[in-house]
Amino acid sequence: MVLKGCIRIFLFVINTITVIFGFAITAIGIYCVSKSKTEPFNDMETGSLVGFIVFTLFIGLFVLTLGLLGVFGSITQSPRMMNVYVGLIVVVLILELVLLVGSLVSKKKIITTAKDGFEDYVEKYYQDGNEEHIQSAVDAIQYNLECCGFNGQSDYSGHQPPLSCCENKSYEDFSQCPDKEQFKEGCKEKLPNFIGDVVNLFAVVIGFAVVLDVISMMGAFYVRQNSPKYDHIA
Repeated sequence: MVLKGCIRIFLFVINTITVIFGFAITAIGIYCVSKSKTEPFNDMETGSLVGFIVFTLFIGLFVLTLGLLGVFGSITQSPRMMNVYVGLIVVVLILELVLLVGSLVSKKKIITTAKDGFEDYVEKYYQDGNEEHIQSAVDAIQYNLECCGFNGQSDYSGHQPPLSCCENKSYEDFSQCPDKEQFKEGCKEKLPNFIGDVVNLFAVVIGFAVVLDVISMMGAFYVRQNSPKYDHIA
């Protein structure tokens, strides 16, 4: 049947991409394991690092398994393999829906937390004993969003604004930055807009993944129902 052939090709292509994606995530997890043994992660607590590595490896292996089942299931038309594949897709679908609803419901809270955190970091930017990651985070936000401080350059009263408040980072310090290259607007509005856009993009991506999973699940059901009575894998 032409329809069945098209669905099998669709499942094969989609799951081949999934296998590549899963292999990449697994490789990142393995890389993190090797890296943690050769050099210390000073900016991470050991527990957080281990948790991140375990989570990355788990997700990578899960996605890799899902992709392999889809690939071989589309080739062999094995009912058993299709059953396991559909079961895993259901699990993924539930997780995606939870993430989708959670991200949309928590959008305002995420934005508020980011704003409050950034404002606190700006206040601590020049404090003695300040941790380096605070300055790095503030600098990254200011330079990429082209803004300065929370309300503006006045947030750094008593000090000159960081060089990240200048469009050109080749200067030695902010005092050399011409007026036309200075970021004078605060990040109070730009940061929430950026975070909101990121959350919206995340929701769109998850929504697309949900649709793709539903189509894949329906395709797998169709292949299973129209597969030969014998099981090629058994």
